[in-house]
Amino acid sequence: MVDTGGQTLRLLSCALRNTGSGWGLINDKGHEPTGVTGVVQHPDHLELTHAVGAVKVSSMQVTPDEYFAAYGVRCGVSGGLALSRIYLYTGSAITPVDPATVVGTSGNLWFTGYVQTKGA
Repeated sequence: MVDTGGQTLRLLSCALRNTGSGWGLINDKGHEPTGVTGVVQHPDHLELTHAVGAVKVSSMQVTPDEYFAAYGVRCGVSGGLALSRIYLYTGSAITPVDPATVVGTSGNLWFTGYVQTKGA
């Protein structure tokens, strides 16, 4: 956390994976979510929960790893104070795909965000 004159900048981050049974946060000996508490799979997006008391969104991004990039997966994030939505696309489509159809036993999405919270 970084104090920015009365506001605290809080890191949100996680790795996400769908091995075929739905999207989940990777939390193992090499990965641990920071500030992100859950992921809900919807027909056209993934919803990340991060109830850290945010008052403003500073920045957010989501990136496919090299596995999904090789298959042409693109993604974007709509950031919010307590939840954010990730939309997945393939090829030149402008309509999001069903996240359940994006599967990879070693493919990840990397999410990073910064939100402002009230200072301590």
